[in-house]
Amino acid sequence: MARDWESSFSSWAQPPGKTEQEKCDNAESAIRKAIASSEQLSSRDVSVFPQGSYRNRTNIRTESDVDIAIRSRATFFFELPEGTEAKDFGISTPAAYSFDQYKADVHKALSEHLGAHAVTRGKKAFDIHENTYRVDADGLACFEYRRYWADGTYREGVAFLPDGGSLVFNYPDQNYENSVAKNDATGRRFKSVVRILKALRSEMASQRVAIAAKTPSFLIECLVW
Repeated sequence: MARDWESSFSSWAQPPGKTEQEKCDNAESAIRKAIASSEQLSSRDVSVFPQGSYRNRTNIRTESDVDIAIRSRATFFFELPEGTEAKDFGISTPAAYSFDQYKADVHKALSEHLGAHAVTRGKKAFDIHENTYRVDADGLACFEYRRYWADGTYREGVAFLPDGGSLVFNYPDQNYENSVAKNDATGRRFKSVVRILKALRSEMASQRVAIAAKTPSFLIECLVW
């Protein structure tokens, strides 16, 4: 019997249900409360906010984990125009508060509030394990990131140092704003199509189609955009 693709697409286009969404929100809330309870982080100008598919609402039911940025503005990573130095932009180096210390402070805050058994430190982010109340979450400790231009203005993002790796940066606010704008410009079709293709990839993965495992969710979102 031929498959009813229209029915499949209609189902896949839908965001996670109310119960799943509540569990996503609970994971974000748990991380937020853990950071707020930390004395070490109270003076580090830390903000906690969602990013990626969870914030964009392009997440799907079978992939309802959440990505949460834990950003400190106590210091920042930066990229300068060629031929310039940090002092040209009023930047003093090295920073008094290192990223290694910050990540250790975040680990301590999460473990003390949620329990050490609920938190696993990964090379990039902290895995906050799911329970009956919340979904699995990735808590990313990061600093502000600034890409400067010669006139002293800069584009703001976030950046982090993976354990044993080199600097990684991205722009979650711009990603979110672009997603909203594209969804509005396409009669709210953009996010639905992203979910459809992510769900299709998940089905391909369940059927052991090799390419599916090599196709990141963010790549799908970028290609649809």
